[in-house]
Amino acid sequence: MSRLNPLRLIVPAALVVLAACQDTTTPLAPVAARVTPSAYAPRQVQGWFDLMAREGLALPGTVLADYDETTNRVVVGVEHAAAAASVRALAARLGVPAAALVVREMEPIRFATTLRDRVDPRIGGIQIHFGNFLCSMGFNAVDGGQASFVTASHCTDKQGGVEGTVYYQPLQSVDAVSIGTEVEDPPYRRNIAGCPHGKKCRTSDASRAAYNPGITSALGQIAQTDAAGPNTGSLVLSNNGSITLTGADLRDHFGIAETMNKVGRTTGWTQGQVTMTCATVNVSGTNISQICQTIVENSVQIVGGGDSGSPVYTSSNALAGILWGGNSSGTLLVFSPLKNVQDEIGPLQVK
Repeated sequence: MSRLNPLRLIVPAALVVLAACQDTTTPLAPVAARVTPSAYAPRQVQGWFDLMAREGLALPGTVLADYDETTNRVVVGVEHAAAAASVRALAARLGVPAAALVVREMEPIRFATTLRDRVDPRIGGIQIHFGNFLCSMGFNAVDGGQASFVTASHCTDKQGGVEGTVYYQPLQSVDAVSIGTEVEDPPYRRNIAGCPHGKKCRTSDASRAAYNPGITSALGQIAQTDAAGPNTGSLVLSNNGSITLTGADLRDHFGIAETMNKVGRTTGWTQGQVTMTCATVNVSGTNISQICQTIVENSVQIVGGGDSGSPVYTSSNALAGILWGGNSSGTLLVFSPLKNVQDEIGPLQVK
């Protein structure tokens, strides 16, 4: 596990398996001609713009100010009619002629929220922080009435076993109020069925943290980026902000060539096809093997450091498991099926 990069890497050798623009033809409308009111010189309108930008944007409900060179007018964007009235009154006091001013109602402009920003309520796929490391939140769950989230087992202070790892979102330096504490992370054991000689094994790289009092979360919601399709690298949340899970897919064997999706803080929404199912996987640089894991591949990058813990879901938006690893080129990811997670952690309400 590298600093701030807790994605366990595997290499193909670590898999233990038995076989294995056109030109525009429509005429374009001519560009609007420059309109310059004869009463106002451009330099004079530019001066009015400077006044309105300095004074007008101090008014509540204002969005932007612009000198529109094509019409030789000052444009002020406002959120609502009350702000528009305030802007026009200010312009009159400052000596800006009404004919040189355009007041336009528009939506407010906000910072684009990304998977690496503070997201409230908390949903699957966003960044979480513990110790010196970053991971992705997997999915929200209720266990015995306890509001919780699931992430990767290695996204704890010690993989396997409960030591009370404390989590922050997105970073402790951004929000010093912790969101949750690790409460469930089964130990890795030797000599269990299917475990290779000399290895410690589990069937899922998953742990559960209980939300702290006062922390809000949205059950059954996974972050949705603004990307029109998968594998673009976008980390910006869409206007909707999330997708709703349709349920839980409790298979431990998925179909070869079946499409799987994931969303995580490093590579966003990515997608690939199942190439191996129920494979036993050695984790490079450790004595750990994960039994009955699913391998997903693509020709482009679909996973990166920090994506550990990401939720994996089907094309029908059914929760399928927890991502925990990938190869060094990022074209292959490994996830623990949700069935295995529940076999080890217990039944979970996920929507």
